[in-house]
Amino acid sequence: MSLLEDWEAGGSFHEPAQGFTIDEAGLAVSNDPLPPAPSVDQSIFGLHTTERQLSRGKGQPVVLAAAEGCVTVVTSRAYLLRYDLQQGPTPVLELELSRHTDVAVRGLWVSHSGEHTVVALQLGSAHETHYMHATWKKNKVMSKLKGVAISCVGWNKQTQSDTTTGDILVGSLAGALHEVIVDEKDKKEKVAKRVFQLQDSKDPISSVYQHQASPGQRMVLMATSKRLYVFSGKGGLETMLARYTSPDINNYIELGAGVSSAPLQLYYQPGADKPEAFAWLTQPGIYYGSFSWDTSQHKRELDHLTRHRLLPYSSSRSEAAVLPLAVALSQFYLLLLFPTKLQCINRVNGQVRQELPLTPSRTLSVGPQTAETLALASDDAEGTVYLMAGDSLQEVTVQDESRGMWLIYLEQQDYKSAFRHCKSQGDRDTVSSAEAEACFGDGKYVEAARLLGRVTAAVPAFEEVVLRFVEVNSPQALQAFLQTKMDSLGQEDKAQATMVGTWLLELYLDQLNRGLLEVNSHPSELEVKEQTNGPSEAVAGDVKGLPVPDQLTQDLRAFLKRNVNVLDVNVTVSLLAGYGRLDDLMEYATYRKDWEAVVEYLMQRGEAERALPVLRRPGVSQELWYKFAPTLVLLAPRPTVDAWMTAQPPLDPPRLLPALLRFAEADAPPECQAQVLRFVEFCIHHLENDDPAIHHLAAALYCLEEEEAPLLQYLANARDSQGKPLYDPQTALRLARQRNKLQACVQLLCDLNLYEDAVVLALSFDMALASATANRPEDEPALKRNLWLTIARHIVHQHPSQDQEVAIKQVNEFLRESGGVIKIEDVLPLFPDFVKIDNFKDAICQSLEDYNKQIDKLKTEMEDATRIADALRKDMAALEHRAATLDLSEGCARCGVAVGEPPPATAGISGGAAPPFYLFPSGNAFHGTCLASEVMQLAPPPQQQRIHTLLTRLSQVTTLSWLR
Repeated sequence: MSLLEDWEAGGSFHEPAQGFTIDEAGLAVSNDPLPPAPSVDQSIFGLHTTERQLSRGKGQPVVLAAAEGCVTVVTSRAYLLRYDLQQGPTPVLELELSRHTDVAVRGLWVSHSGEHTVVALQLGSAHETHYMHATWKKNKVMSKLKGVAISCVGWNKQTQSDTTTGDILVGSLAGALHEVIVDEKDKKEKVAKRVFQLQDSKDPISSVYQHQASPGQRMVLMATSKRLYVFSGKGGLETMLARYTSPDINNYIELGAGVSSAPLQLYYQPGADKPEAFAWLTQPGIYYGSFSWDTSQHKRELDHLTRHRLLPYSSSRSEAAVLPLAVALSQFYLLLLFPTKLQCINRVNGQVRQELPLTPSRTLSVGPQTAETLALASDDAEGTVYLMAGDSLQEVTVQDESRGMWLIYLEQQDYKSAFRHCKSQGDRDTVSSAEAEACFGDGKYVEAARLLGRVTAAVPAFEEVVLRFVEVNSPQALQAFLQTKMDSLGQEDKAQATMVGTWLLELYLDQLNRGLLEVNSHPSELEVKEQTNGPSEAVAGDVKGLPVPDQLTQDLRAFLKRNVNVLDVNVTVSLLAGYGRLDDLMEYATYRKDWEAVVEYLMQRGEAERALPVLRRPGVSQELWYKFAPTLVLLAPRPTVDAWMTAQPPLDPPRLLPALLRFAEADAPPECQAQVLRFVEFCIHHLENDDPAIHHLAAALYCLEEEEAPLLQYLANARDSQGKPLYDPQTALRLARQRNKLQACVQLLCDLNLYEDAVVLALSFDMALASATANRPEDEPALKRNLWLTIARHIVHQHPSQDQEVAIKQVNEFLRESGGVIKIEDVLPLFPDFVKIDNFKDAICQSLEDYNKQIDKLKTEMEDATRIADALRKDMAALEHRAATLDLSEGCARCGVAVGEPPPATAGISGGAAPPFYLFPSGNAFHGTCLASEVMQLAPPPQQQRIHTLLTRLSQVTTLSWLR
């Protein structure tokens, strides 16, 4: 029973079918003849009638060719008819090639593009070759080939175009090859020369094909009745073929007598530039195979042919077999044309898949005219095969040609091809299982594991596969199986994928641990093997074949990265930490984009500078800056502050304060203090941050500086628009006292309005500072006088009685410096009673002079005041007797209405006891109500309300009641 029958019956395969053996000639020959066609329920091939009157009454069809959707036929009366099957059954071209009475058609060849056609005719004993372009209405005799009996044409698919044939090869019955180039414009052969002649054989050349793999490399395939030649090389045709003139070159395969009618055919995939397979009809059988175009692997010409073999026609060599008339190729099959049938043979296993019997209308007796009546033609561009039977044209239809090919490849143990042609997951599982069994039997456990890992069927069970690899003690195979199985699981199997991934992680860690132990136990042997094999070999100084640790580490990290969304985070972290793989733990956190964990691991290792680029990554939360700020500043102060200052968007300085306050202590590292102060200055000057906490930290950090000048400058500049300090003076004063910053303390006491304490403190170390401090209360003369008296008292008391002259001298200078705030009479009580007054002579005289000047100034002011009072009394007396005349028709200065008339209603409240009008010395007259409205516009709201109330009350009082 065949493999196909086994599968259709639901059975399983065990042993592959018998293949081919090598005969004495070194050829692959099948052990079995062509078997009969099996009974197939669904046919792959069929015959569809396309044209029933192919010759159109112009004789009997003789030869057939097809290209680019067009079919060309030449009849026995030398008529050429071309059909475009897409346009209908009418020929698009009908041309009489020759009117000679004794004409015989010997061949028809059409280029791959369908633009160029060559026809071979025999006129009596003479031979002619005709060329015709697709756009021509008349053929052209190729005069340079006159008298040459051509038998085949080999087109160059790479060099031909719509206007030129390119360099084509023309084979002759005399065993010669001619190079011919025809240009459509010139309508003649540009080149026609013989480039090769068979030396040891006079057999006619029946077929020739050529392929130009590259501009400098080409291959020519040529067949005679007994031999199949392969030519390859660089240069032009003549140059390349000149190498093969010696009979010692063995570039051919020799078999028995061939079939004269189109014995060699090639197969092109639709749209492909190079052929894929060939088939050669010979008397012993069908010789077919594939092409290899990788010339770098070729040592001789015949290496171009791969997987080639001979398939006999019958089992008995003495039995006369009916030879096929023609052959054509499809993707997987050989189509053999017999007088009564079209036989379809699978090219992979050599078995007959289907036979299409020719109906009586198509069947002709085998005789001299059979080859002229039955013919096959392949359209390489369309991938279509046509059958000409008499005057009928049939298209060989194909329905799902790849059906069942995976089973055939599987029978041949070509697992990759079988898997490629599977159409369902069940088929793929079958192929993978079969290949895995074969690998397992050969000891290739890792390959078997990968194959079994992609099997989705329930059989074999997961547990059974795992136990098999455990029994053979192959952890690498088990690892490969689990990895492949995990990769094959879908989104809906996440729980299973997580379980398998966890197991895989344990295997990786265990294998890595064993590798490290092996390195420690055999260090010298490991080094030697690493130098010999290199780490890429994954084998280093280990009896059991463990990979080198570095390679294993890379594999582990690649596994973690590839399966970051599958592995359980907690379990993975626990396993990595348990094995002490902190570096891998950090890498795993990076793959998960758990930047917090990455930074935390780096902090534990003290690698703060490596954490900064992580925190700068786009998408990393700024919350991590605030969380790790204390450790970052401590481990890498300058890079951290640089990162803070350039962060985008800018960081929030108050949120960094908890991390920075610790560096405001005296025992903090100086470098950290300096960098924190630099960041605080950046916040104040560049970010213009007025947060009191930031300024409090700034004051604390400035207090830690050795020099007091930066602190004083800060205290002077850290003010708001109203001059109030942005820092807390009390806290800053406490810190300044702790750090013994006396000048700053004086400044801060002044900020707190504690001028007395500020002056007392300044007197303890700097008299000039005390004097400057005493002058600061500008708006409080009494306080200012007391401050200067405090300084004077300090000067007097700091000198003993015997140094009174020095004290008096300093007091005199002090009085001049005070600018008159205190005088000699304020200072004298501070001295003892027995002090000599002569020492104060200058000060007393100056004081008396000042008093005299003040008295004179007061007298002058009193005299001016008396004169002003007299003038006022005179003016008031004159006003009592002043009168003015007013014309009642004069208009109001506000509303313009005559003052004798009532004011407009818009002027406000009027009437009653309210004065009707007012006249001013300037001559302006106003209604009483208008004047009130004018005044109300200039008065503040309380007075406005008062005026409105009075006007209301006056308007309610009649003149009579007022007089009473």
